[in-house]
Amino acid sequence: MSLPYKNPQGYRQLRTWQQANEILELTEEFIKTLLAKAPERGHMDRSARSTVRNIEEGFRRTTTQEYINFLGFSAGSNEELMADFEHCLKGKKGDQKRAEKGYWLCKGEGSMLHSQIKSLEEKMIRERTLPESQRIKSIMSKRKQVNSEFDQYLGKIRRGETPGPFDSTLN
Repeated sequence: MSLPYKNPQGYRQLRTWQQANEILELTEEFIKTLLAKAPERGHMDRSARSTVRNIEEGFRRTTTQEYINFLGFSAGSNEELMADFEHCLKGKKGDQKRAEKGYWLCKGEGSMLHSQIKSLEEKMIRERTLPESQRIKSIMSKRKQVNSEFDQYLGKIRRGETPGPFDSTLN
């Protein structure tokens, strides 16, 4: 079996990995500004590390599906971290500028991880390596998105707004 990557450290070129490391460094600095016994300290540190490490581990897996699974774990850890930053912002805990930056970086990271996962799923669809149940789930998700976009488009018309052309397509 050949490995799905040529460069075993190719994950370092991924923007998701680079930003996850930036978030990890920011988190390490932020948690120093929390009270020593703050429960968020350990959880935030583990979530930030998990985001990075799951990207690395997933990249080294032997199948695209395994890689997608690990990116999903990474996205979950990132979501937890974002919620912790939000909690600290609402509770005015720690350095608020760092907390706000961490929150928005996590939000962007979540979006990038989602795009990376979708891109890998589309690759599997093109290569016909995505299991049938996953392919159907992907198609249904796209249809749901198109329907939502169309509902928004119609809502603008009903409110008397001038919407742009509806250009969403199902591929």
